Amino acid sequence: MLSHLQQTRTRIFQLADGCLFATALLAAYHLRNALSHRLHVAELESIGGYLWLLPAVVVLGPMVLASQGFYEPPRPTHRLRALFIILRSCAFTVIGLILFIFILREQFARSVIFLVGAIGGLLVYARHELTAWLQSRDFARGQLRRRALWVGLPAENRRMRDTLTRAEHASLEDAGEFDPSARPIEDFIRRLHGQAINVVILNVAGIAHDQASRILRACSREGVEVLVRQGFSALPWPQVTVDQFGGEAVFYYRAQSAAYSHLLIKQLFDYAGSAVLLVVLSPIFALVALAIRLTSPGPVLYRQTRAGLNGRSFSMLKFRSMQLGAEEHQAELAAQNEMRGPVFKVTNDPRVTPLGRFLRRHSLDELPQLWNVLRGEMSLVGPRPLPVAEVKRFDDDTHRRRLSVRPGLTCLWQISGRNDIADFEDWVRLDLAYIDQWSLWLDCKILLATIPVALFGRGAR
Repeated sequence: MLSHLQQTRTRIFQLADGCLFATALLAAYHLRNALSHRLHVAELESIGGYLWLLPAVVVLGPMVLASQGFYEPPRPTHRLRALFIILRSCAFTVIGLILFIFILREQFARSVIFLVGAIGGLLVYARHELTAWLQSRDFARGQLRRRALWVGLPAENRRMRDTLTRAEHASLEDAGEFDPSARPIEDFIRRLHGQAINVVILNVAGIAHDQASRILRACSREGVEVLVRQGFSALPWPQVTVDQFGGEAVFYYRAQSAAYSHLLIKQLFDYAGSAVLLVVLSPIFALVALAIRLTSPGPVLYRQTRAGLNGRSFSMLKFRSMQLGAEEHQAELAAQNEMRGPVFKVTNDPRVTPLGRFLRRHSLDELPQLWNVLRGEMSLVGPRPLPVAEVKRFDDDTHRRRLSVRPGLTCLWQISGRNDIADFEDWVRLDLAYIDQWSLWLDCKILLATIPVALFGRGAR
């Protein structure tokens, strides 16, 4: 695993464990108070006298766990080993708290301090087991692993593979090799498209400089991340950093300049937001489903294969807004296409049902995509996913850079006129502006701006 990815995940785990130790302190106080009341023992002083211990607990717990190697790769996978590390760390944490209190000459109920260690250990162990269980799921592995294409001479690729750690192997989904000295660059681009590559590992040893440059330019156009093995002079690129991979320094060409912690917050918000919205909007789902059933024959949901992150196909869900078999008649309307470029848009499409026009005007047909967001195939905010057939018609590889982030329910195009934009180049320009200027605050502004657009049907057809 890349060192900065490992560091980011470690910080997240340490922050979570610090919060768990803080929770343990509060739980220990209330448990000790409840037992004192039941046994008719003098109750503890107010909780305010213990709150100043919170910062010490939050810092000390994760710090001791880190000193015992709990966060270092490879993480402890055997339950007994993980439990032993946690128990030992909690014992040291309790000793540290007692020494801290002794130095400050403060008086606290010792039972509370011991309970902090016990409850904190249980919570951290539960978090560890839950994390391990989630990461073991096929779905989680698919989201966490990156599909990697090895580019270089076979012997060099084999040598670098042999130096990878178990954690680095686990973080990659091997998509095979490409030898630029034996095959044309066009074959490499087809591999990027056909296999939805997330990262290219470029071994430049034995490769001509112009071949490596063409590989990098192709990845730059399409927003595919690149790891360049040491010994290559870095080309100008705003998001290039030096990282460690397989025990060697590599140039890391990122598709985005955003901090990984911010991207992780975005993904966590996607999961939480989609789950909450699916529950809150369930009555609307039921009403729309019933209305579709009553007004037109056919299924309630419409599924279409769309291009997701780096072109990986997925089945996108929508409430059906067209007549049954509408796709079979699209070719008949090709002459009426009003969008310049590879995409298809028609005002007053005769295939759309009366109810479908209302659903589309207010974006209600897009609501089932919250399930795609919860599955990790989409984001709440991001470039709108296009059908795979339309992506294959891109005549400019730069357009594929909009595939370098997860597609979204809403985007700048959605709030900037939607279907009033008649040129695909303008659409792409808005998507690339979103990618280059992305921030958590920009996502918040787009989400807020989407509400009036959907309510009043601005720019819809």
